[in-house]
Amino acid sequence: MKLTPGFAALMLCAVGLSLLFHVLHLPGSWLFGPLAVSAIFAVRGWHATQFPRSVYIAGQAVIGTALGSGFSAKTLSIIPKHAGVFTFAVVFILATSLFNGWLLSRFTRLDAATAFLGTMPGGAGAMAAMSDSLRADTRLVTAIQYVRLLVILGGLACVAPILKAHAVAIVGAPGFSLFQATPFVAWKFAALLALAAIGWLAATFTPIPAASFLLPTLLYSLLAAWGVQLGSWPWLLLVIAYGIMGVQIGGRFHPSTIAMIRNVILPVVGTTLLLLLGSIVLAFLVAWLMRVDLVSAYLAATPGGLDSVAAVATDLQVDTTLVVSMHLVRLLCVLVLGPWLVRLCATPEANKSIAT
Repeated sequence: MKLTPGFAALMLCAVGLSLLFHVLHLPGSWLFGPLAVSAIFAVRGWHATQFPRSVYIAGQAVIGTALGSGFSAKTLSIIPKHAGVFTFAVVFILATSLFNGWLLSRFTRLDAATAFLGTMPGGAGAMAAMSDSLRADTRLVTAIQYVRLLVILGGLACVAPILKAHAVAIVGAPGFSLFQATPFVAWKFAALLALAAIGWLAATFTPIPAASFLLPTLLYSLLAAWGVQLGSWPWLLLVIAYGIMGVQIGGRFHPSTIAMIRNVILPVVGTTLLLLLGSIVLAFLVAWLMRVDLVSAYLAATPGGLDSVAAVATDLQVDTTLVVSMHLVRLLCVLVLGPWLVRLCATPEANKSIAT
């Protein structure tokens, strides 16, 4: 990453759009603003920004630590009582994603392995890593995953005002505010830094899935259960963490992304919208059966990546227990069962070559 005029222009536009979203009271404004600007700059070929992996993980760890403040032991105790509903929710999203893959392989010229890996809710990185061994087109898998992510995040941004209204009604708080003052206490800030450092180290040096979010969240919740209240990060640090994530996610797009899947972009968008519709229905079902708020249920059911969903959950100040638990279990299922499912579904008869 170099400090160039293009990078400076990107940052100025990202801050401006984030401020606009904030004035409009949109949750996740400091994530979605940089993401949208970065994606536009990258696709147009103006400037594509990718931070070093260590910086991106640090941003994730900061948000993961903030995520812990919404962790609820009460909700955690509810999940085993509704294990059937929880399992159904995880299987439903996985099955719907596989159905999307089947539709793409059936009605487009994508081969089955590429179609299934492109539609699985496991993240572009994990799916691309699997694609070589499963003889899928890694470039197409990555491109489809990124386009799906953009559609999913766009859908989340569209329903953000509704989520914000529900969050206010449920928790009685307006959510994260740019002008929210947090008293600075040195030992609490040091403890937050220590939790974020643990998440960064785990994500950097261990294969634990979503470690940068998971470990700080769990450790924060354990400290809270012992009566240790750490509070929250200074607002400027949170804004920077959100901005790093948004710019990084948007910067993954590039001009060839759209060109690469131009023949299948409409089916990809259509099947993703179908998946989003299914997740909305699932959210109502989970909220009703598990007696949890609709916002948490929706964020848990949405097929978006854990990093972006966690950022929105933190901003809305909702109960993050269900959100983190469901996404983590789903991610583990994809990592463990994904290769087997793709091999099962991608039969020789179903494989077709993509037109170049």
